[in-house]
Amino acid sequence: MARRLEIQGICNELLGSFVSRYNDLNGYWALGVFQNFLQANPIDELCFDLVTDLQREKKPTFFQTSKYYHDTLKRHLKTRNMPLDWVESGSIKVRRTSPTELACSIEIKTDIGRVFGSQRHIVARPHDPKIESQRNGKFGPSNQKGQ
Repeated sequence: MARRLEIQGICNELLGSFVSRYNDLNGYWALGVFQNFLQANPIDELCFDLVTDLQREKKPTFFQTSKYYHDTLKRHLKTRNMPLDWVESGSIKVRRTSPTELACSIEIKTDIGRVFGSQRHIVARPHDPKIESQRNGKFGPSNQKGQ
């Protein structure tokens, strides 16, 4: 029988995947792309909604990330036999803390008001295609290849 406490494990797994070097956008590390976007715009934080289906970020290419992690949350809940309505809200946030550092966090609130979360502080220099090699093959988090 599933318990809401397992949502903490889901938070840890989703954030681990999110900050992984295998999480790419258009063949480049997603966190480097986010760092570049945050430095080029007058905002300090990006928020990816995990519950709302059609969440669109400021930049259209970030829709791929929102959709992937939204679908991944649903898949984790289904695998653990948890009803979707146990999750009231959830988001992954990326906040710029310096020109080369990001604070990444996830927070999921349950239907009974309990909040689970996880945080990571990551060194991520801004994306620069002049000095970075683009990954070949299917883009996006590499673990989505099996879908």
